[in-house]
Formats: sequence, C-alpha cells, structure tokens
Amino acid sequence: MKIMYGIQIMYSKAHQALDYVLSLTYRTHEETFQLLSSFGYVLEQKNPGTITDLQCDENGEFLYFFMPFGASVRGLQRCMRPFISIDGTHLKGRFGGTMFVATAQDGNEHVYPIAFRYGDSKNNLSWEWFLDNLKEVIS
Repeated sequence: MKIMYGIQIMYSKAHQALDYVLSLTYRTHEETFQLLSSFGYVLEQKNPGTITDLQCDENGEFLYFFMPFGASVRGLQRCMRPFISIDGTHLKGRFGGTMFVATAQDGNEHVYPIAFRYGDSKNNLSWEWFLDNLKEVIS
C-alpha cells in the first residue's frame, strides 16, 4: 500500500482486509465446512475406489473427515513396500485441530500418501477412529 498508494497501514489492518477479500472470493470457513459432505460425494464419484467419511457431533458440528484416494489404495496394494507410516500434526489457525496422514514408501524410497484425516485434537479416540477407518480401507 505504501509503495503503490503512498499510504501507511498497520499489519493487522492489511491482514483483516486480506481475510475479507478472501472470504468474498472463496467463501468463509464456516461455508466451506458446510460443503464438506458435497466435496466428499464428488470426490467419490470422480475417483473410483475413494471412500470419504464425515463425522459430526450431535449438534451437527464437524468432528472428523477421513479420505483415502482410491488410486493411492490400489497403488499400496499392488506395488508399495509392506510398511505404513502414520503421523499426526497439530494444525495452527482459526479452527486448530489435527491432521493425521498415513503414507507408504515405494521402491525408490519416495513417500506415497495413502489417507488423510482432519479433525479435533490428538487423543486416543481420534487415533482409534483414524486407525479403524484405515484398517477398513487397506484390509
């Protein structure tokens, strides 16, 4: 803003303006969460073998979203090393939560993604839900 228009603004104002423009362009976070079930449906239709699982609490609020791509699962069964690595990381941002990832390794030692899970905190129930879904997909 200073270079283009000669106006000095605070970083927080610039960040608020950016958030506002992004919400006009791409919708708000709340609106995109409401589209998650539709996204899962289209993902399953366009990628054969893909399974998505969306879990909400009793109030209809988002808890977990699990998505293994069908092509990744078929690749795992056909040509990956028989070892799966699983890890989770805390997400930083407005909604927080955790992302779990299951990966394998190919013959050239490249990382091969199998499944992703987004949701609330890293606790035993979250891990159990992720591992149960993963077991169903790869068994």
